[in-house]
Amino acid sequence: MQTTAKKLSHALIAFTLFGALTVGAVYVTYGTSNVDYGISLLQLGNADCDDDDHVAEEFQEQIVEVAFSPTAAKNIGLDDSAIETVKVTDFYKSFSFSAVVVERPGFSTITVPSPVSGVITKIYRETGVAVEPGEPLFDILLNQQESVRAQTEFLTLLKKRDINAAELERAGLDPLFVPRQRRELEYEKIQIDSEIDIQENMLLLQGLSETDIVESLKKDGKIIRTITVYAPPFENEDNVASTAHEGEEEHIFTIDELLVSVGKNIAVGDALCLLTDYCKLAIKGKVFAVNERMLVDALTLKSRVTATFGGNGNRETVEDLTLRSIDNKIDPASGTLFCYVDLRNRFTDYAVTGENHPRRYIKWHFKPGQRCELHVEVEPLPNCIVLPVGAVAKDFQEMYVFEWVGNEEERKIWRKTPVHVIHQTKDVVVIDNDGSLFPGAQVAVRGANFILAAIDAVNQKDTGGGAVSGCGVDHEH
Repeated sequence: MQTTAKKLSHALIAFTLFGALTVGAVYVTYGTSNVDYGISLLQLGNADCDDDDHVAEEFQEQIVEVAFSPTAAKNIGLDDSAIETVKVTDFYKSFSFSAVVVERPGFSTITVPSPVSGVITKIYRETGVAVEPGEPLFDILLNQQESVRAQTEFLTLLKKRDINAAELERAGLDPLFVPRQRRELEYEKIQIDSEIDIQENMLLLQGLSETDIVESLKKDGKIIRTITVYAPPFENEDNVASTAHEGEEEHIFTIDELLVSVGKNIAVGDALCLLTDYCKLAIKGKVFAVNERMLVDALTLKSRVTATFGGNGNRETVEDLTLRSIDNKIDPASGTLFCYVDLRNRFTDYAVTGENHPRRYIKWHFKPGQRCELHVEVEPLPNCIVLPVGAVAKDFQEMYVFEWVGNEEERKIWRKTPVHVIHQTKDVVVIDNDGSLFPGAQVAVRGANFILAAIDAVNQKDTGGGAVSGCGVDHEH
């Protein structure tokens, strides 16, 4: 009887500290920073007030279910978005390592050279503006005598061809025209056409475009004094892995740096500006050399790679990436090597200014220098349950999740369920599908540690206290 009395005393002290005892359920109110955490703890078993020994046994039983008031649930984030249905799936173990987004040498930065010698007379766009392939960038006034002379000779040949064509037409209409003269005119036409082709190729080599030659020289018969330099076309690369379907994103350049100014005299091949093409970037991962074998296997098997960006609640995951290459040299100081993963980028417009000549400014989603973490799949774990780390609470060597088993008025009832965790990362836990947690069950995916702490507080494991039942009342199991 003394033992029973001590347990009763301990239990009453515990409930005095944590809340008020009521008939049918134990309601505990926690005060933290002036916030009301209303919690209803549901006991297992029945109580008999006339049987001290039965009461003593009742104190040894542990509370496994808890119901939070709506206010308490909001304070710990247990709303409807915190409930997830358990599903059985396949999971792959992976090894992770730090990485950084980098430019692709030879592709991400493009130098626009001058095709001719001359003087810059107009600059169409300033630094930071987005341009599409084919948009004008610069106007250049030609001052190269060879180009002017070549255009003059080309116009002369065009006139000779017109005269020759007229003579051939007259020869076809005049029956007295000597056949030998007609043959000479036909041979002259072949010569003129050949010289025109040669001269046209020379003009192309001197920096004139086919459009300039057709529109100005052939059509209008005027010498070209100013040429326009346009943004180059994009290179098509079939070997670049994509994180999205082709056609979903638009290709665009950004003027990274202007290297000339209006009035500057430039020569053939001088750099006019630098364009950045961040539509496709790369992720450079740093791996210890001891893991090279796993990297080679992943590259051979085309294993899936996942990149995780950001932190502090702003995490972003890019899936279905693949390794592109692995370096063939190891840094002797750190014992590491680098591997590379292709990354398709996207952008959003943040400003369009100017009415007559609109200027477009964009913001790339991924940027060179951005830190991330790569996860390379190495081992499958079939038929398991995968939940966020916030769904599992640890109590010494036991691991628990909390199932939503019903409602008590406006309070959701959460039941503590022990599980076997077979693998864990920073983001997810992998649970053995051994029957302790059934597919289709609804569990809390965050706040598990708080729920467990609430149950443990009433159970008073550390102080030897137990749960108290109302006399003569059947409690829920």
